Amino acid sequence: MTNLSPKSFTDDPIFDAFLQDALQSRSDYNVKLLTRAFHFARKAHQDHFRKSGQPYIVHALEVGRILIDLKQDTVTLVAGILHDTIAHGTATHAQIARHFGSHIADLVDGVTRIKDLSFQSQEAEQAENFRKMFLSLINDLRVVLVKFCERLHNMRTLDPLPPETRERMARESLDIYAPLAHRLGIARIRWELEDLALKWLEPEAYRAISKKIRLKRREREAYIEEMRVPLQKMLKEANIRGEITGRPKNFFSINRKMQTRSKAFEDIYDLLAIRILVDTVQECYHVLGMIHSLYTPVMPRFKDFIATPKSNMYQSLHTTVIGPRGLMIEVQIRTHEMHQTAEVGIAAHWLYKEGSPERSELDQQIDGLRNMLEWQGETSDPQEIIEELKVDLFSNEIYVFTPQGDLIQLPDEATPVDFAFAVHTEIGNRCVGARIDDRMAPLSTPLETGQTVEIITSPHQHPHRDWLDFVKSAKARSCIRRVLREEAFNQSVLDWETDQTETFTATIQVTGQDRTNLLSDMTRVMSNLGVPIVGASIETRREEINDQFQVEIKDADHLEELLQNLRKIPNITSVYRLEAPPESSS
Repeated sequence: MTNLSPKSFTDDPIFDAFLQDALQSRSDYNVKLLTRAFHFARKAHQDHFRKSGQPYIVHALEVGRILIDLKQDTVTLVAGILHDTIAHGTATHAQIARHFGSHIADLVDGVTRIKDLSFQSQEAEQAENFRKMFLSLINDLRVVLVKFCERLHNMRTLDPLPPETRERMARESLDIYAPLAHRLGIARIRWELEDLALKWLEPEAYRAISKKIRLKRREREAYIEEMRVPLQKMLKEANIRGEITGRPKNFFSINRKMQTRSKAFEDIYDLLAIRILVDTVQECYHVLGMIHSLYTPVMPRFKDFIATPKSNMYQSLHTTVIGPRGLMIEVQIRTHEMHQTAEVGIAAHWLYKEGSPERSELDQQIDGLRNMLEWQGETSDPQEIIEELKVDLFSNEIYVFTPQGDLIQLPDEATPVDFAFAVHTEIGNRCVGARIDDRMAPLSTPLETGQTVEIITSPHQHPHRDWLDFVKSAKARSCIRRVLREEAFNQSVLDWETDQTETFTATIQVTGQDRTNLLSDMTRVMSNLGVPIVGASIETRREEINDQFQVEIKDADHLEELLQNLRKIPNITSVYRLEAPPESSS
């Protein structure tokens, strides 16, 4: 459609501005469809106001505006404008389908089905919402994109809400939405969610960092300019069109480095960073050589994410050099296309192939997400589901090789056991040893990028419970737990079948973080299930519990029901049956 003036379609100044921004971003937006969506949403929300007193339609348009920043298409923008009409009960799926088609109605309905995750709700509900998020990603990424944009605008406007609501939303944004945005490569949303979460969870740290960055701004810009001038000259002499800019560091990242590395603000060198955008991959490596000829590189900090992209499709060259006055500065080099992917991630690759048989990077991403969902299906414990997802969503990556030269991508600090399960589940189940760069090494050894790993297997081996203490990948953890549960269940059945009495005694091991009434909650669960306690050993060290209970169980199903209900208790981290009772009890 041609770029028509928005004023010919609406008399609302807020929507006029919205359309102007949209058309400046992309000239192919369907203005008539967007205008119809605006009028539909304005009527649906005419009686709705936010806590600030602002008309609700403003929120709907701001969600659309964030989608514009992500370069999304007309259909996604319409879904963003209409995203809360079903949730508020002012429109139905059928009504939206009649006005805008079933596809848009499905998107709006999909957004409605993903509730805001609440840490005040039951863990089972959180896990179910997690699953819904992933199913939406697999079926239509745009549902989750709209949800991201809704959450981001809500985070920008938390001020009028009660303190407990602000804290809850900040926490779930930091624990769930930001990691998922990271997994999808949408850095622009991830960074702002993290900073806004820091603002409400650690306001003093946020204000201190903000003040220091403002005070150092001129000094930082002057230093970057000092580096930019000679680099720009070299680019011109090499006939390379390059765009050189300073790279901002988000507040949350600065605060995390200050805490984890016990460093003062002034000691974090990569506050100083520049980014160079060029046209081709060849020019990326050419510019890298130029920089290293001009400034001394810090080689341990060089990373080539072009040759080995991150799992979220991020590509760039990272190098740290000793710049003017002996200060270290990080330099990122990438193409314009890589930069677009770095900013909006998977959203930049959301292309509708209309039956094309060719597989794209997006297909590979969806396969990875589908695998994550399958691993979730191997456990029914909501706490395990959430834990596994967080591990896979928000971990740095290493790259190691099989003896055949195949590249395997793993979470940072992954071990040979993680590697074995990444290659094949049965190799993981049967691994007894590992060679790292042709040297025998314990299965718990943290791996490093570039190493070659060979797994030694035995048909008599099976996963050990202590593997859970060091594995890092969600797949390995899920597979180990599944085998352990099967073994525990089979042993329970065997014990029951060989025991001629009506009941049998089982020893239950429970570990977790101590809190008020935790022991009372555990005994209440046993009482409610009709499980007598015949002995117990209670141990608490450094607020960690390590308790054993000897209980009378009717049958294997009764045992499994007890284990599952104990696992649902807040602060409990693991519950399992010991093969033999302890030597003594109290």
